[in-house]
Amino acid sequence: MACPYNRSARAGAGRSPFTNGRHELELPRVKNLAPRHPRLVVLSADGLRPDFYRRPEDFRLKIPNLRQLVESGASADAVESIYPTTTYPAHATLVTGVPPRAHGIYSHLASLDPTEKARPWWWFARAIRVPTLWDVARASGRKTAAIGWPVSAGGGIDYNIPEIWNPAARDPHRDFQTVAQHSTPGLFPKVLNLLQPILSKATPDRLRSEAALYLWEHCQPDLLLVHFVHFDQLAHQLGPLCPKALAAVEQMDEEIGRFREALADGGPATLVVLSDHGFVPVEREAAPLLILAEEGLFARAARGAPKLQRLGAIHAGGSFAIYWLEEPTVEDRRALRKAVGRLRETGAVAEVLDRGRLEALETDPDAELMLDAAPGFYFSDRWDGPVVRPTQKDHGTHGQLPTRPGLEASFIAAGPGITAGKNLGLISLTQVAPTLARLLGLPGDILASREKPLDLS
Repeated sequence: MACPYNRSARAGAGRSPFTNGRHELELPRVKNLAPRHPRLVVLSADGLRPDFYRRPEDFRLKIPNLRQLVESGASADAVESIYPTTTYPAHATLVTGVPPRAHGIYSHLASLDPTEKARPWWWFARAIRVPTLWDVARASGRKTAAIGWPVSAGGGIDYNIPEIWNPAARDPHRDFQTVAQHSTPGLFPKVLNLLQPILSKATPDRLRSEAALYLWEHCQPDLLLVHFVHFDQLAHQLGPLCPKALAAVEQMDEEIGRFREALADGGPATLVVLSDHGFVPVEREAAPLLILAEEGLFARAARGAPKLQRLGAIHAGGSFAIYWLEEPTVEDRRALRKAVGRLRETGAVAEVLDRGRLEALETDPDAELMLDAAPGFYFSDRWDGPVVRPTQKDHGTHGQLPTRPGLEASFIAAGPGITAGKNLGLISLTQVAPTLARLLGLPGDILASREKPLDLS
C-alpha cells in the first residue's frame, strides 16, 4: 500500500472519533473531584533504565532521591515499551494508554522523505487520535501544565511550553522563537526571564525543572508533566554507561530531589518518575539507504544527490522503517527483497518485521517492513561511505524491539495511598496512563486504553 511521504499533512485524519488540540474532543462527562484528590507530578526521565535504580551500586550511581522514592513508593522491575522504542511514540502511549497503531504517532519523524534535510517531527498534539491524559483532566475541571513534553504543541493544556524547534535552525536548542510561538500565550517570556541568570550554564534538565517548579508554585496545576532529556542526549553521544551519561543521571536525581521538596511543602501530591525506553551501547553504524539507492529504489539528481522516487524511509537508531510511496511493481518488490538480503549479509540486521508482524506489535500500519538492528549496530540516514563502519557519531541507541535486554523502561510512584516498597514486577507502558488517571481521581476507563490501572496500594 502506498502512502503520502509527509504524514503530518494528514495528522488526526479519520481513523478515530477522537480528535484534540484545536478540535472538539468527545469525552464522557466527569464531575470535578479535584479538591479531594492529590495533585500529580509526572517526571519523564528519557532513556532511564530500571537497573539504574534497582542496582545503582553496579553502576556506582549516587541517586539518593530515586532510591528513597523506591523505598517509599511502588516501583517496577521493568516496563515493556512499545515498538519502535523511541521517545515520541512512547510518550504518546504514556498519556493515552494505547499502542502506536491506535494513537497514530508511529515514529519521531512526520516525513517519510529521507532526502529532506530538515524533516519535521511529530510535535503537535492534534496528531494524537485518542484522548490524552491532559484532555480528560481538563475536561473534568482540573488545571494542567507541561514542560518539554513530546507531542504536546497546540494541545489542550492550560500552561504549556512544548518540545518543538525549527529543524532548519542552526542550533535547535537555542530556537526560542519557535518554542514561544507554540507555548501558552505570554508564558514563555515569563519563564525565559526567570531562567536568564542560569541560561548559559545550566543543563537542559535544570532549565526544565526551574520552569516546571515555577508553574507548580505560581499556577497550581493538578497535573504537571515534565520531560528530562540530558541523560538521553549524552547516552546517544557517548554511550549509556559512560561516566558523563551516568553523571547526568545523578544530576537528574538532584532535580527530582527539588520536586520532592516542593511537593513536601504543599498539600497532598503524588510524584511519578518514569521513562519511555531504555538504552543499549553500539559500536557500528549501518546505512541502509546506500543499498536501497544502489538497487534503484532512490533516484540520483544531476550532481549525484539522492532524489525521492519510489520509497520512503525513517531511521530510528535501533530500527529502520521502509514505505512504498507509490504502488510498487514486480520489479520494485524484487529490488527491495534484494536490498534487504544484502543488508542481512552485513550482519547489521537482527530481524526483518513484515506487515503481519508489525500489525501484531500494534505499530506503524503504513510501513512495508521494518529492520531491527543486531546487537552493537544502529541505523543511520547516511548516503555515502561504506554500508557498515565503526560508529563516528552515536555510541548508544534505542528503537529496537522492546524485548531487547537493556531497553526496558522505568516506573516509580510515591504519594498518598501508595504502599511503601511495593514491587510491581514487569508491567507494560500501556498500563501507565490509566494508572495516572486513577491517581488524579478519574475513572480508570476514561481513556481509550484496554488496560486496567496498576494496583499501587
